[in-house]
Amino acid sequence: MDQSTRDNLYIGSFFWVSGRAFSFTLGIWEKIRQWLVPVPNRSTGNPINKWYRQPTPGSRPEALTYTDPYTVPAGDIAENPYWKRDHRRNYPQTAFYDQATIAGLLTYGSAANPRIAKGEAGTKALTQIQEGQISLNQTLASPSAKDVILGEVLDKSGNPPIPPSLKKKNWQINPESVSGMYSEHYPVRSFS
Repeated sequence: MDQSTRDNLYIGSFFWVSGRAFSFTLGIWEKIRQWLVPVPNRSTGNPINKWYRQPTPGSRPEALTYTDPYTVPAGDIAENPYWKRDHRRNYPQTAFYDQATIAGLLTYGSAANPRIAKGEAGTKALTQIQEGQISLNQTLASPSAKDVILGEVLDKSGNPPIPPSLKKKNWQINPESVSGMYSEHYPVRSFS
């Protein structure tokens, strides 16, 4: 920012930034401040009290007559219990699987991708899973289970699936012309 633009932003002893007035130093103290700080055109952040939040939030006349709007179905507490809209505690729950269940999933599939026979043979297979009669060691030794593991559990090359939180993020460094705050010699950068 050049000197003429900065002079236009000075009004008395404060600095006008994006609709708010901040206090600023004058005279020799301003020159000392510019020499000591890394970014001279940054405001102090100290607001001027007589221009900060005027009128004050508690003195607004519409605050006395405001009524909270009622929305349906969110406002209907009879059909909207708290446990359905409690998103803070709606985290994934831990599930436990024993070896017989894992062997059954590898052998006979899941509800989304079934590999189980229909009729009486399928019913017998499900009872074997529920009673724990299937051995995970024997299932893993069979060649069909290896195809299932490489095709459905792991990818074709044998790597596990990547969680969505581990995907790489691309950061772009904003140049000084965009951020307006930092030169190339200042070590802090803004990212977007």
